[in-house]
Order: sequence, then structure tokens, then C-alpha cells
Amino acid sequence: MRHALVMLTSASVSAFLKHCSTAPFFHVVLGSGFGAALQDQQHGWEKTSELSFADVQGLTPSTVPDHAGKYAFYRHGTSGRVAVMQMGRLHGYEGHDASAVVGPVMVSRLSGCGSFLLTNAAGGLRREFRSGDVMLITDHVNLTGRNPLVGSNPVGPDGKGLGDRFPDLSHLYDAEWRRRLKGVFSENLRVWEGVYLGLLGPSFETPAEVQLFARWGLDAVGMSTVWEAIALRHAGARVAGLSLISNPGAGLDPSLTLDHVQILETCRASAARIVDGVFRFLQEMP
Repeated sequence: MRHALVMLTSASVSAFLKHCSTAPFFHVVLGSGFGAALQDQQHGWEKTSELSFADVQGLTPSTVPDHAGKYAFYRHGTSGRVAVMQMGRLHGYEGHDASAVVGPVMVSRLSGCGSFLLTNAAGGLRREFRSGDVMLITDHVNLTGRNPLVGSNPVGPDGKGLGDRFPDLSHLYDAEWRRRLKGVFSENLRVWEGVYLGLLGPSFETPAEVQLFARWGLDAVGMSTVWEAIALRHAGARVAGLSLISNPGAGLDPSLTLDHVQILETCRASAARIVDGVFRFLQEMP
């Protein structure tokens, strides 16, 4: 099987680096509804340019509402560091292979970025969770039935392997960064820690599935993140993950009908605090 990452070439990296001149020090994937809260200047960071997925060889535009499918590049006025805000992502339920879904973060990794924060909107599996809470990801369970590393061992534009054929996923989500994120977000949000469950979607879970997942000890469920985390670990990157709890899981609130539009509204309502917290986290990084 030909791996989709072979479509990322030196031209892909060149298009990316034209917007930042040097390898980014951090890359943040902004989940559903978060990108709209980005401002041109935040906490000493100034937006310098944007780049659409469609303008990078090997990448595919997103088709999901509130996933713009582009990068916003920010430069810090004092340190000169460059951070990338990825506005939206690709999903398996759009019909993409897992290896294509991870393409946007892998362009950044191939450009020299080694630090990534993956954010998402997720359904809560714990009754104490409320919409608008933040859950810092301690680990994940991948029940999508797919893996971005399937096929020939992925290689970079230089023809060299990106990592071990069988990567160890122990301690996948960075504990030190989780501690830092908790300190930042606890100032104005309720913050939890827990295990994220990745499913393929696009249908929401049934109440019976939610009951089963909760009995397994899982804490939140969504349709993204796990493939990106696997691919980045394989390529030697450092990863943290954050879920905005956008809704209780099916059946936990009998009066609630799950609706994607309403979930996006919840995400937008919390987006400014999420984005502000992300920039403060970056500001405090050594």
C-alpha cells in the first residue's frame, strides 16, 4: 500500500517555510469552532500570514463547518519565535485515509517543528462533566479501526524513515505540559484530566455505547486527535492534548438531542477562553 505521506514533498515543506522562515517552535491544532476566536495580536504574538491547505502540495481542503483548513503563523515580538495555529483539521468521516488526515501536522513536523498541542471538541462520558469544561488528555483509546502508520513505513521528503516501524505509545501525552496547561486554564475554566476515546464518526454514539465506554473507564469521546497523536509520536514529536467538553454523551441527559450546530455554538462560546489560554501557555514556555 502506498502511504499518503509520500505525497508530502520538499515542495510541501518549502510552501510552509515561506511563511515562517524558520522551523516553528510550537504547532497548535484548533478544534471545532476555536479558530474564529483568533486575533491578529495576542499576548505578545502577532499574526504574520496565513496558508491554506489547498496551497500545500499533498494536502486536502477540509469540508467540515468551522474547520477552515488553513494555517495562521504568529511571531513573538520579543523572542522571535514562530507558532502555528492550525485552523481546523481533516477527519476520517470525510472519506480520507488516516495517513491523509495527519498530513497538515506532518507538514509542520517535516519542517522542523517538534512540539504539538492537539485540541478538540468532545462528548463527556462522566456525569460530573459540564459543557464548557476542559479535559486534559492523559491517554487515548483508538477505536476507529484505522491507524495512520498502516502501509509502508512512512518516509519523509528526504527518503528517510520518520520513525520506528512499531512505535511505543507509552506516555504519549506529555505530563509536564499537562501540568502547565492545567495551571493556565484553571484560572477561568473547570479543568479535568482523563482518557480520550477516538471513534470514526460521523454518527454520534448511542446511549448504550456511552454506558459501555463509561464502564471501561473512558472520560470523553470524539472523532479526531488520535491519528495525529500517533503519527507525531512516530515522527519523534512531543504531544499534548486538550478536549473542550461540548456536550454530555448520548443518554446522560435524557432531555438533550445531540446536534452538531448546537455543539459548534458551545465551542464558539468557549473559544475565546481556549485560544487565550493557548497563547498564555505558549508565552510561559521556556
